[in-house]
Amino acid sequence: MSVSDNRPADYDLAERWDPGAKAYVDALADPDEFLRVCAELTGFDVPELRSTGMADEHHRTTLAHRVRDEHALVHLWYVGAWPGEAPSSARAHDQGLVWRTFHAVPPGAAAPGHGSWAGAPRGAEVPGPEARGGAEILGGAGTSGGTASRGTGAVAPENGGEGR
Repeated sequence: MSVSDNRPADYDLAERWDPGAKAYVDALADPDEFLRVCAELTGFDVPELRSTGMADEHHRTTLAHRVRDEHALVHLWYVGAWPGEAPSSARAHDQGLVWRTFHAVPPGAAAPGHGSWAGAPRGAEVPGPEARGGAEILGGAGTSGGTASRGTGAVAPENGGEGR
């Protein structure tokens, strides 16, 4: 975490999280202070939090809740939802810090690309023909150059397209 600010060395984050204290409410009302506090709680620095594109939305979500605590803020940033609620948007879920932590892509968030199913996943061993029962997967019997036609019910006429 690389939060740089002008706080005194004896700054205690726990003091800022007294929900009854006016300083707590004031700290979260300021978007910049909100991000500094969130950076300290999440372990991501302020530019990383901003790069999610969720800073304004998460700030509004936080201000909309009367009771706020550090666990709820961490949950909001990592999962994209206030605890006990659905994500504020599909984008909030997709930009959750949990995916960055695991270096993963949220399921359904990005298409893997046409034909991605044809190759083995990264790091997976591909079994040889003997492990597949000796049959070749690509270009095997019943295929025409590795492609199969889907039945549409239409049959091309054999007389040059005249349709008679």
